Amino acid sequence: MFAVPGIIALIIFILVRPQEFILLLQRVPFLHLFTGLAVLGWVIDVRLRRLQPIAVPTLPLVVAFMVWAIVCTAITVPELLLGKAVLFAIIFVLYAVIAHGVQKFRSFQIVAGALVSACLFITVVCFHQGLADKQCVAGQEGTDGSIKGKPDGRGCDMAEQCLGPDAEPGKEYRCEHVGTFGTYSVEERVRYRGELHDPNEVAMTITAGALSLLIAFLLRKRNALAIALCAAGVILVVLTILMTKSRGGLVSALLVPGVYLIRRFGLWAVMPAGAAGVALIVLGGRGGMNADVSTELRYEAWATGLTMFKRHPLFGVGPEQFVEHHFLTAHNSFVLTLAELGFIGMFLFSSILYLSMKILVVGLRDLQTTPGSAAVQVWGMALLASLSGILFQINTLSFAYHSVLWLFLGLVGAWYSAIRHHVPEFRVRFGWKDVVGVAAGCVVYAFVLLPIFLRYKGKM
Repeated sequence: MFAVPGIIALIIFILVRPQEFILLLQRVPFLHLFTGLAVLGWVIDVRLRRLQPIAVPTLPLVVAFMVWAIVCTAITVPELLLGKAVLFAIIFVLYAVIAHGVQKFRSFQIVAGALVSACLFITVVCFHQGLADKQCVAGQEGTDGSIKGKPDGRGCDMAEQCLGPDAEPGKEYRCEHVGTFGTYSVEERVRYRGELHDPNEVAMTITAGALSLLIAFLLRKRNALAIALCAAGVILVVLTILMTKSRGGLVSALLVPGVYLIRRFGLWAVMPAGAAGVALIVLGGRGGMNADVSTELRYEAWATGLTMFKRHPLFGVGPEQFVEHHFLTAHNSFVLTLAELGFIGMFLFSSILYLSMKILVVGLRDLQTTPGSAAVQVWGMALLASLSGILFQINTLSFAYHSVLWLFLGLVGAWYSAIRHHVPEFRVRFGWKDVVGVAAGCVVYAFVLLPIFLRYKGKM
């Protein structure tokens, strides 16, 4: 499979981002190189008849979403058209090569193993960061929350200790845990680099990319060593999620075993576990004044996003332009697409998510009693658990264009393609009833539920 090496390299460079802390790697545009390598590998595999050029059900919707985003850019911010076109091209290639370049469960397991390895690397870095000593960090945070500060090596217990004769004039200081590869915490919440500079995004990513997939490897492996390693990985991921102090991340982590319990025992069986989960969130999540202020600011961002939609209902304000109209991002992927891409953009985005979930549910249901479908069930349940956690947490994260989301949408497509390889007659369609249902849900959300909720919170 010539496509698989390029896919694995893309996953590692997008998530781990070694090019940010290994200076030698910055001399070559590896991200674009591996994107081209993955596409070339897919073409070679198709030419050699190792892959079938069969589109997954979500492909037309993804193409329509990407084209619509570019159209909105051309109309609202034409000066940014080239840059946004490159952004969406990379996202599309990441989704497409995974969805269409992995058509056997052996290849699927290799790609899943690479994803787990990348997420475990991030987990180890963040876990070490949470245990590391605190240092004074000089510099201000970037407007996008990216790492801009620099630890100066002085130990501290609180930010006030960083002031004094050794402080650089004009610098803002924080007292944070300082980890490896230039990482440090924010408000003592562990985080990573690049797209994962936010603790909530770290929690969601390692939940979806490590916790749920490690459970799948636990179910697939039979030797004691593999089981012990997977179990240790699960424990490490859970401890790191607690270190992020992400309330949404804790809920997503609880949803992973919850999905398994619901399928096995039904909804009522998880009620006791749900009560224990609430206690865990209260004890492990972020609390206090900072958490309350963060929640209020998030509601204000939602209200601002709804106002943007009312003023620009068709094309929105343009992709990644929310922060040009408000000092914070939307902190909600559905509000984000509604404000930046208008109603059509939100409908297409919601349709992709809906159809991805439908593929998993239908596949798990229809192939449940099919002989030899053990791999289908194990990996389908893992993806269902991952996507359930993602769908919950993107209600508080601006994740519409995030590579992690599109990586998992690609994995759902790969799972479908692998099923089609063994069961060619398997089909999942996006029919007119689905179109009407998603459209109706978007209308109710944009015109009824969201306005009522914001009025209840006093933001409208």
